[in-house]
Amino acid sequence: MSDNTIKTQKFGAGHILFRQGDIADNCYLVRSGELALSRADSSGTDKTFGKVEKGEVVGEMSMIGDTPRTATAKVSKDIEVGVISRDEFEAQLERLNPFMKRLIRLIVRRLRDTTTDLTRD
Repeated sequence: MSDNTIKTQKFGAGHILFRQGDIADNCYLVRSGELALSRADSSGTDKTFGKVEKGEVVGEMSMIGDTPRTATAKVSKDIEVGVISRDEFEAQLERLNPFMKRLIRLIVRRLRDTTTDLTRD
């Protein structure tokens, strides 16, 4: 993946990058700033469970698993991100050998299940 395929965007504190339940069309490489991750509990109240900082990627699990977002990502400190489109992400996955692609999808499914269990009411 080259820098030519990753577009840069900036967002201010309070901006919602994506919401729980959204369809994944991008994932993001945090270049500066910080995101808070939250999930809605059974009453609809958002509960923060993590943060994403410089050098980390967010949104990849929904792209790998082709499932809706399991969390909301809200900018907690002004942020600059590299935006990786679904098409570019899929092109990178297709370059992997089939075993590695299946293994990555299995790991993501297990991690998603664990995250869901740990953030449940």
